[in-house]
Amino acid sequence: MRYLFGFGILALLMATSGCGSSPEPAPGWLDSIPQDKDNYYAVGISGPTPKISDAWDQAIKRARAELGRMIVSHVRSDDTSISTSSGQYVQEILSILSDAELNYTEVIERWVDRPGVYGPRDHFYVLIRMEKRIAESVLKRVR
Repeated sequence: MRYLFGFGILALLMATSGCGSSPEPAPGWLDSIPQDKDNYYAVGISGPTPKISDAWDQAIKRARAELGRMIVSHVRSDDTSISTSSGQYVQEILSILSDAELNYTEVIERWVDRPGVYGPRDHFYVLIRMEKRIAESVLKRVR
């Protein structure tokens, strides 16, 4: 009986002292997307999905779409011909830059938030990058 009591106390202490694994903290790139002179970066977030592979694919696709919007926005501020171009031209650029089938982007980091430390539970996050020289090459083909 004494051993059973001791085991119960030990189990209670372990449960309240946090001996289990603590959630992994959110990576810094969620709050501050990297910037450098050679690459564009973007973050993509999935919603909860039944299959993990679908969640990663969704996050990557969303990151690529965000990257495309960011590149078009950046180019618009530097190039008045794009600013005055038709919406169809901009849509074509966005479509090319965010196309999930193209290998212009590289997934740099992945992080899953099962417990909801950063945001909603069971969301998947990716950080992607694309070399600026490749983005410029793609844009030249569209013009």
